[in-house]
Amino acid sequence: MDAPDLANATTYVVTDQPNAVDRWHVLPDMTVIYERRPGEFEEARVLTASTLQNHPAWTEVAPEASSRES
Repeated sequence: MDAPDLANATTYVVTDQPNAVDRWHVLPDMTVIYERRPGEFEEARVLTASTLQNHPAWTEVAPEASSRES
């Protein structure tokens, strides 16, 4: 998948691994994009936006912490 536009996305990481490479981006239309490594994207097949937003296993990352250069 080409790099999606994440400008208005909310980014989540696993709560007990805030420095991990894996990130989940929730787009405004509630599509979830999984970033396995910086610059490697795929549409999430299992996690939904609501799970990321409402389950304590995931923590929202501040926008400046979620923007990384590939």
